[in-house]
Amino acid sequence: MIYELHYSKTNTYLIKGDKGVLLFDTGWAGSFPDFCRSLKETGIAVKDIGCIMISHFHPDHMGIAQEIANEGATILVADVQKEFIHNSDEIFARENKYRFIPIDDEKIRLFSVDKSGDLLKEMGITGEVFHTPGHSEDSISLMLDDGSLFVGDLNPLYELELHKGTQIEESWNKLLARNPRKIYYGHAKTVEINTVTEK
Repeated sequence: MIYELHYSKTNTYLIKGDKGVLLFDTGWAGSFPDFCRSLKETGIAVKDIGCIMISHFHPDHMGIAQEIANEGATILVADVQKEFIHNSDEIFARENKYRFIPIDDEKIRLFSVDKSGDLLKEMGITGEVFHTPGHSEDSISLMLDDGSLFVGDLNPLYELELHKGTQIEESWNKLLARNPRKIYYGHAKTVEINTVTEK
């Protein structure tokens, strides 16, 4: 079961597996109350979220990750993301207008992208994580076996012609080879793959 949460300018997603609940991305710092209100509509409590996966560590995607983790969830960090975890800390410190809790390095769970399928199985979710740089070096995408694809801020597929010969194209080619059926973006509307290819 997939729930789309629209409580901030960043789309975030709850994925309910057979053994646990995964949150893909969070919002900007200060959006925790709105997150909790949005969550109520799903019938899932904050304490029921087992893990958080972040597509990349920009402020609008990781801002409330630690606040959610403080309620019991574990922040999952891919091996390709490890050096980027605190990239946004300085931005929040400089802005100083939102309550921001930096990610606690001692409580994260590092995982290898190459073994992500095993990690997801622990939650009863079948799929795989891919390193998909282009928007940022630490960007990852989550592809479920049912064809659901979560790409964070990877440039929308309908813009692909503008990115020929770039990392963005390479990342999309990697994902398209897995035959996604539905694409869940960080900021654009969710689309069925046949809708995308017709544009």
